[in-house]
Amino acid sequence: MLSKTEIIWRHLLVGALEKGRRREASISALARELGFGISTVHKALERPVGIGAVAVHPSRGVRTIDPWRLLVLWAGKRNLEGDVIRRSSTSLSVAQTEHAVLEAGRVLGGFGGLVSHIGDNPISAYGTVLYYGGPLTDIESDDGPTMLLALEPDPLLARYGSVAPLAQCWVDLFNLPGWEAARFVEETPKELIGLAAAA
Repeated sequence: MLSKTEIIWRHLLVGALEKGRRREASISALARELGFGISTVHKALERPVGIGAVAVHPSRGVRTIDPWRLLVLWAGKRNLEGDVIRRSSTSLSVAQTEHAVLEAGRVLGGFGGLVSHIGDNPISAYGTVLYYGGPLTDIESDDGPTMLLALEPDPLLARYGSVAPLAQCWVDLFNLPGWEAARFVEETPKELIGLAAAA
């Protein structure tokens, strides 16, 4: 599952990219909100501060200055393979599979999650449904065309609803092999940069 450092980075990116909020009152306020120790938050912010993605000031709090840099930093750190619970396939279509994922109370991520945030899919067809939560053995099939990738959710992921945050979807695709993921990673930054600039 995501490390505490990644959870903190995700929180800052959700604020900057999805909520138009680039400032947290203080490190201690951020720690309280996430249920982490102050020293954990300090340590998690060292690298983002070092590259100029985040600034910490006693009176101005924690500010996300460059969400794109923070996003790329997270993408480089993410170990997607370490979170995989199960790889399988299903005879359902991608759309049917994503519906089944949501109906089962899992959190949709990857391609489907990113498409949900963007609103449509102008990028490419895809054949893998990435989601967070336990395996969906009732829809699995040995020779199905749709690939299922179940990942272990972190304890705070449920805060964001039935679809993983935009930044997390992109970071996961950055770490997923294959041409489909590469195409999404290449085409999506325009959306993310636009959202970051508007924040």
